[in-house]
Amino acid sequence: MAIREDSLKVIEPVSYTPELTREYDGGTPEFETREGFNYVYRGTVTEISSHVRYHNRFKKIVNALLRGEPYQFGNTSHETVFRIEGFHDGLVSGRKRDLIFYGDIEGRINYGDDVIAIARKLGDRYVVIRLYSNETESQIKAPPQIPASLFWILDLVVIFGIICLISSGVLFDILVYAILIVGFLIFLGGFFSKK
Repeated sequence: MAIREDSLKVIEPVSYTPELTREYDGGTPEFETREGFNYVYRGTVTEISSHVRYHNRFKKIVNALLRGEPYQFGNTSHETVFRIEGFHDGLVSGRKRDLIFYGDIEGRINYGDDVIAIARKLGDRYVVIRLYSNETESQIKAPPQIPASLFWILDLVVIFGIICLISSGVLFDILVYAILIVGFLIFLGGFFSKK
């Protein structure tokens, strides 16, 4: 079987660059962009403040329902507030935004780090849902947490169940028997009380 010369193709070698190259078009990246309900921030970290508080389970559930905080496992709740500043030229500082990250990320980001934060606005706060560090080229994740929306769903299910019990009349039937049992126990307690 003969191979024709024109059917052979020369494969060009791939050039290998061992150094990481980042594309740069000469302009500064956009500080704040909006993607649906989320805000995307790109800038440098100028301040970091970590807060650790002891909360019992009830307080954590109340914070999840009223403030939108995720339920963090353990006895402590970690909250990191950091200020991100947009890239700028010259002596005037750029735009700034304070962001809140729930979870223990102390030591994972430092002053001057180039980060991309995806945040959601809850009331007057911007809560970070994803954080990416361009310095270490890795996503910074919080320890496992239960989202606050799950507590809202459970709360709505309980309220719906109570409404169904009231509307069906089952609650009133149970309430009549409960009043009779409590009255009977009080009546029996009157015979055995010490005077």
